[in-house]
Amino acid sequence: MGPASDGVAEVRLPTAGHPEPDAVRSMFAGIAGRYDLLNLLLSGAQDRRWRRRAAQLTRARPGDRALDVCCGTGALSALLRKRVGPRGAVAGIDLTEAMISAAIARVPGVAFQVGDACSLPLPENSFDVATMSFGLRNIDRHDLALAELWRVLRPGGRAVVLEFSTEAALISPLYRLYNRLVIPRIATWLLGRAGAYQYLTESIATFPPPLVVSRWLREAGFERVRYQRMSFGIVALHVGVKPRS
Repeated sequence: MGPASDGVAEVRLPTAGHPEPDAVRSMFAGIAGRYDLLNLLLSGAQDRRWRRRAAQLTRARPGDRALDVCCGTGALSALLRKRVGPRGAVAGIDLTEAMISAAIARVPGVAFQVGDACSLPLPENSFDVATMSFGLRNIDRHDLALAELWRVLRPGGRAVVLEFSTEAALISPLYRLYNRLVIPRIATWLLGRAGAYQYLTESIATFPPPLVVSRWLREAGFERVRYQRMSFGIVALHVGVKPRS
């Protein structure tokens, strides 16, 4: 496979640590067409395993209502769709229209729509489980996004947040080198530019460790908060439960 054509337009990139919504939307619109291929290559096919584990941790059952926030092209939404079965329902929300278009084409049976994670266009107490994979890092107001997850969950509902975490990674020096040198070159080869994935690697480096994210979940109102590391600590899966009363 050769490099992308020179016609790929440059876009304004978000600020790592304080990503601006318009810049996030513009950046992901520019990479939506090859987002899945890039994730597959850049994670060594581990992203599929991470999402499978996220779906398992929701404990979603047949007949449940599930929500996938920052759904991207619908990879995790598809796994939730299988878990809840024909009697259940799945909704997917993403800030970027191009991602939602790709998700609709990829995953049947899911109600995808464009929406802001910090102001979900959904009623409160309406879902049994909610997920967010690789989205929290790209949201400046994490407090609002986690509060919205809490709001739309029914009492007793579970939230699962999958996000990168380089803290305590057994291979962190090598991983940081890979992020800094290899990822931008692969992105340039596939997309014709490295900028978007340069931002993503910087956002990984500046994202807080799991203990901080756990505190965020508790501050949002979740109980029984815990996290699980995978792939030598490269990612962490965070789980929280909305109290029943």
